[in-house]
Formats: sequence, structure tokens, C-alpha cells
Amino acid sequence: MVFVLGISLGVAALALRSLTAVAATGILIAIAFAVAALVSASGVHVLSLLIALAGYNVGIAGAFGAMLVMRGMRTA
Repeated sequence: MVFVLGISLGVAALALRSLTAVAATGILIAIAFAVAALVSASGVHVLSLLIALAGYNVGIAGAFGAMLVMRGMRTA
């Protein structure tokens, strides 16, 4: 579920077509994890952060690849 959320955030950030939005979303993922780690009584797993960031990168790469394919289909 964390991976799917990361993919969703990556696609949504890239849909804005703003480098600031893409960078801010990645930073906000890390900040949200840090706040959860500080507030949580039982602690959190770093693996969850890594999975979310991996999903975020996959979402960006997938959306970017889809844009390139659509651009290629338009010019062909």
C-alpha cells in the first residue's frame, strides 16, 4: 500500500509539470516520515520510507515514460 501511495504521489507531482512540485513532494514524504517517527510511541520502520520513495520514483519514471510514448505517437 505504501508503494502504491508513492506511485500516486509521483504521478500527481509530475502532472503539475513543475520541478518545484516534484522536489517538494519528495521532501514532504521524508518530513512526514520524520514527524511520524518522532510522534510514534512504538517507532517506525525505515523500510517504509524507502518503499515510499521507491514508489515515488517509479511513479515519476512511469509517467515520464508515458509522456514520451504519447509524444512519439503524436509525431509519428
